[in-house]
Amino acid sequence: MPPPERVSSAFPGCEACVSKPVLVGDVGGTKVRLGLATSSLGHISLDDVRVYSDPSIPSLSDAVDLYLKETGERPSSALFALAGPISEDGSIRLTNRDWPQVVPEEIRSRFGMRSTRIVNDFAAMARAIPEIPKSDFETVIESRNAPDGPILVTGPGTGMGVSTLIRSVTGGWRVMTGEGGHASFAPHNTREAAIRDIIGRGHPHVSVEMIVSGRWLMPVYRAICELEGTAPEDLSPQDMLDRADEGEAICLEVCTFRANALMGAVGDAALITGANAGVVLTGGVAERMVKWVRQPDAIKRFHERGPMSPFLAHTPVSVLMHDEAPLIGAAALAIEIDNV
Repeated sequence: MPPPERVSSAFPGCEACVSKPVLVGDVGGTKVRLGLATSSLGHISLDDVRVYSDPSIPSLSDAVDLYLKETGERPSSALFALAGPISEDGSIRLTNRDWPQVVPEEIRSRFGMRSTRIVNDFAAMARAIPEIPKSDFETVIESRNAPDGPILVTGPGTGMGVSTLIRSVTGGWRVMTGEGGHASFAPHNTREAAIRDIIGRGHPHVSVEMIVSGRWLMPVYRAICELEGTAPEDLSPQDMLDRADEGEAICLEVCTFRANALMGAVGDAALITGANAGVVLTGGVAERMVKWVRQPDAIKRFHERGPMSPFLAHTPVSVLMHDEAPLIGAAALAIEIDNV
């Protein structure tokens, strides 16, 4: 299993610390999760977690206002994990949500907080890994000989995030983030190239995210229908999974194609980042793809790297099954910052 052993304290030197409540948030393309986090004896607790999926909420600031009114809480600090690259001025524009630029200082000022910070959502996701018990991970590729090195944390949701978790010399954890979901999709054969070409109509660049993420499921389905000369139906993701399980050809190809593409991209990312200690797949889409990424073709796609195939031979892969992982990671990052 790739997740590291849970340590007695997530915050070295702070085993006796009891933190003040901090507002933490996980903001993606379709949902906003907010909660209050505290740390006692080095372990994180979440309280008053609320999930908002109303698309009419116009901004993060308004979601925070709604949360604080509902709970009656008045935290003095906050840290939000958002899907998108952070600008030099510390603000962020969400990649997959039509909200105005999120500026931490504006939120801090509106609610009278001492500090407000934002991080990339996959920085929080990666930082959560050491805090979560192994029972919340589903094994995809097992290894008993994984070295102690970097861990790649990645996965498709509304988009696709990528980050790397590294143990620091002080015994804590460091996270390196990137935008690897926007790396180019590399077809493995002519059929995959044909699917890519259909999806790429009107798009000068076809990324991995455009193949494996949730919001691109229907374009992939429609592309395969076009290649088969079949009119697409209006299917939900669960409908598609059910039909694939029943052996329906087009839905089966959708699932296997996306799983193979994901594992191929993940293998590339593991090779690039040197993440031979393990790979953790996260996100709701990854959770629904467990069966498919375990298939022999998908595992082969992960391992086959020519002369560098031995590098990944002992790299374990698992899927994290924990809805509140980004909140836990955001809490860990917030508490670490406050204790610096």
